[in-house]
Amino acid sequence: MLPERERTRALLRRRDFRRVYAAIAISVLGDSFHYIALMWVALVTAGPLGVLAVRLADSIPALVFGFHGGLIADRLDRRRTMVGADLARALVLVPVAIAGLAHHLPIGGLVVAAFTLEAATSYFEPAYGALLPMVVERRNVQAANGLVNATAQALSVGGWGIAAALLLFLPVSAFFAVNALSFVASALLLSGVRVADRERAGGDAPRMREGFAALRPRPALAVAIATLGVGVTISSGTWIVGVPQLVRESLHRGAGSFSLIAAAYAVGSVIVGVLLTRVHVRRKERASFASWSAYLPGYGLFAVTRSLAPALAGAACDGCGQSSARVLVNSAAQEQIPDETLGRVMGLVSLVHRGAHATGLLLIAPLFVFLSPRAVFAGAAIAIPLVGFAGAISVRAIEARADATARSRRS
Repeated sequence: MLPERERTRALLRRRDFRRVYAAIAISVLGDSFHYIALMWVALVTAGPLGVLAVRLADSIPALVFGFHGGLIADRLDRRRTMVGADLARALVLVPVAIAGLAHHLPIGGLVVAAFTLEAATSYFEPAYGALLPMVVERRNVQAANGLVNATAQALSVGGWGIAAALLLFLPVSAFFAVNALSFVASALLLSGVRVADRERAGGDAPRMREGFAALRPRPALAVAIATLGVGVTISSGTWIVGVPQLVRESLHRGAGSFSLIAAAYAVGSVIVGVLLTRVHVRRKERASFASWSAYLPGYGLFAVTRSLAPALAGAACDGCGQSSARVLVNSAAQEQIPDETLGRVMGLVSLVHRGAHATGLLLIAPLFVFLSPRAVFAGAAIAIPLVGFAGAISVRAIEARADATARSRRS
């Protein structure tokens, strides 16, 4: 008989998980300050093109380093990898904060810093994803992921509110220093986590193809990861450029309303995170396909509304959809993939999720040059659920083919 899954309070009583959870929470809070400083300084320094350059710089590294981050997570000690990534991010932010406070921070320096930070994150994320089952055990990963997701989203919104208050007393560049301190605090917490040493001496170096081989007998998970990449590509490319235009051109409102829509998205993510800590989903890959259907009412409301309230409801639906898909795919991989290849698979998940922001900016965002925001949102409201439907159909077809092959061999 399998051990019973633990509830959230029981997980938080585990010393190692409590430290990992606190480390993620502190760094997320720091990131919320950093995001405001990064976007504002880029806008003031180089205008909208500066913002685009910075967004690409903090998206592309996931495509470049995602695979290697997964390899390192399976080659070296995962806790040490996370600590090293945190310290690297802190060191990068120190000169950025000094230059910003001295009013000598060029857009090129900001782009390099954004690229380097995301590169370090590409090593942190797979190591964290592969470490979590070692800390809470595989049967509890869904609840742990749901709790971390809900906390991260809540802290992001709270951080933006705190940042707005602190700007009455501090220059915006001080937030780079705040984020550096958050990474140092995260590294200190993680250094006290007690898990088995993952470092391997000698032997064959892990190869990425072994990660793909681990997915071969799990077609539902492989398709769910691919679906995550396509879904985030469409949704992020539409959101990043389309929501500000929708607020300004269709709703005739300002930055405050944009902030409320972003907060509503976070509220939807928090709700689904809390729900997933309490309700265990058995067939996570298939549930992740259904999650994308939340974009039908979400972006559908964006396409037709002329007032703020429906837009807020739509944003909450979008948050529910993407966050549930991500939590379910991560949890499915952490439950099913053997530990020796888990880092590489989590690196692949991180690549398709974080890298999809870059592909969304490159492939989807340019549509707003030719089409109205309403038209693009209407198309995305249909396309994103269809992506989930296509994933579910693909899995059914693969499984039916496998069953037919097995029957023919027996006969």
